[in-house]
Amino acid sequence: MRDTDDLQATITLGPVNRDGQTLTLELGLRMTLPMPDRDEHLPDRIEACVHRAGLEVQRRLFRALVEKADHELVLQRRHGKGGGGIQRRGTRPFTFKTIFGEVTVERSRISQKCDGTMEIPSASAWDTPHQLAITGNLRDAVCDPMLDRSAGESRADVCRSAGDEDLLGRSTILEVVHEEGERLVAAERERARALLDDAPAARLALLGWSDPDTAAGLFDEEDAPPCDESEGAGAEWEEAQAAWAATGFPGCEPMPPAADEPREVDPGYVIVEPDEVKTKAQPSTGRTEVWTFTAVVLVEGVQYAFAEGTAEGLWFQVAALLLTLGVLSGERRLLVVGDGASWIRTWFEGLGVSPKAMVVCWWHLRKRCSEQLSAAGGAKERRRALEVELLGRLWEGEVDAAVGLLRGALEWVNNPKAVEDLIGYLEKRRGYIPDYEQRRRAGLWIASTRVEKFNDWAVSERCKHRGMSWSPAGVLALAALEAARRNGELDRWRRDRELPKRELPGPMRGAA
Repeated sequence: MRDTDDLQATITLGPVNRDGQTLTLELGLRMTLPMPDRDEHLPDRIEACVHRAGLEVQRRLFRALVEKADHELVLQRRHGKGGGGIQRRGTRPFTFKTIFGEVTVERSRISQKCDGTMEIPSASAWDTPHQLAITGNLRDAVCDPMLDRSAGESRADVCRSAGDEDLLGRSTILEVVHEEGERLVAAERERARALLDDAPAARLALLGWSDPDTAAGLFDEEDAPPCDESEGAGAEWEEAQAAWAATGFPGCEPMPPAADEPREVDPGYVIVEPDEVKTKAQPSTGRTEVWTFTAVVLVEGVQYAFAEGTAEGLWFQVAALLLTLGVLSGERRLLVVGDGASWIRTWFEGLGVSPKAMVVCWWHLRKRCSEQLSAAGGAKERRRALEVELLGRLWEGEVDAAVGLLRGALEWVNNPKAVEDLIGYLEKRRGYIPDYEQRRRAGLWIASTRVEKFNDWAVSERCKHRGMSWSPAGVLALAALEAARRNGELDRWRRDRELPKRELPGPMRGAA
């Protein structure tokens, strides 16, 4: 902010009057400031002075209107308990933290004549904390920059905009984000619960869901992907991607209908892309990693994003959406595209839905092969040749041939266990590894790239920078806020503190 020390602003406010449900008041402003130098900085200096004066006006208006509302509330309750009346006992100061700075207002204190109890009517009516309140608009202003920037940078932005460098501390910024995330996740679950509670128990059993507040854990880290983020591993992964492009292994998206049009789900189908994201945990959490479970559901040009702290919570929300999309009734068929982790396989195999299908994401499959072979060691050129041949077999769905290649490599790699782990990985997913070449030619889906992109937006680009560590509440809060923003629901949530009904595509006609 430019220097505004020489600015003098005198504000005069008339009384606040009420006419029915309308409040009116008159405001006068007198500004005195030195004439800036007539150079390229003049507009900036005037802008800074106007901004500072505007903040002072907003604070005065806020104080006057809040105190008027407090006075009106006392008048409304003047009859007291049992009609015994009240007696005013002066005022007490109360502080609000707002988007235009800190404002202290005087709130009325009364006693009930019938029993002598003391109270501040606006404290209960407005549900304010004991000492100070952070307004909803300031909470939103805190959360928005946190989706892209650090807590320190977000704090600096908010305080600078409010003209108060001590408005909020860093710990308060984090606390606000955690609270907003918890409320949003709770609202997401409540919306899902309302849909599931109305469905017959027999139909719910087919969805394989369980209440996230009571269910036992589904997640098993036995086949979780390795987390080698060293520069060497990253460089080898980049080299592998370039080699695939050169040797005939294409990207992961099905061919779009036109060069400038994104691929959409065919009518009559629902695609679920589940995934998990791992971030480094703060030492105080008692764990080394934080897992966030995500999904993107695609249906006829509509996309829904989900983020949860548990697999149970994710499937709970997905189950409610599948129910409303008519998957149980056969109106739409289900295709799951993901990495085939145990928590995904367990859910999919427990679904009483028919027909259904699951495909291991080609992007995940080739990345896992690259990572495991890198960990196996041995001569780099020999490993690269093995990788190309291995991916060629898997691209055509030949799992037996791929496993045979890996068994042959056990004799010459430096770390046979890495190869054995990859064999186990393929065996567990054998039934879900298709002929990718055939699916590609047919224009069918072979990869979960939509959820990967959502993971980048919601978690990776924000939470996985070098040296960062997180609490589970922090990662989930940012992911849930990003999901609401991508779903077009964040503004509605902030306005009403209630999530709207999901916008759904029209019903299928003539569905089997």
